[in-house]
Amino acid sequence: MSNAKVVVITGVSSGIGRATAMKFAKQGCRVFGTIRNIKKAQAILGVALVEMDIRDEASVQHGVQTIMEQAKHIDVLVNSAGVTLIGATEETSIAEAKTLFDTNLFGCCGSMKSGTEIR
Repeated sequence: MSNAKVVVITGVSSGIGRATAMKFAKQGCRVFGTIRNIKKAQAILGVALVEMDIRDEASVQHGVQTIMEQAKHIDVLVNSAGVTLIGATEETSIAEAKTLFDTNLFGCCGSMKSGTEIR
């Protein structure tokens, strides 16, 4: 497994992130999946779960550092963590909109930045 690609996938608690983690693991990759609350996490065969909230820069840095200590490098980063809002824009609160952008935009940017700075 030493030659296996190291894959980091954000948001593996459900949906596309979880399915993607399972697929990479089945292909023989060394997979790290991030999740906001490790205590609520359901294990995924072949995936090492790492607690990381992509909305929190310190959490992202700690999560990436944890992965680097174990794997020494990252070959692939899949930004899958995300939230959605349902309803009319004019009914969306500023707090809800901030959460959406903090997760779906700035969170992705932060995890990409942290992953590339360590190289």
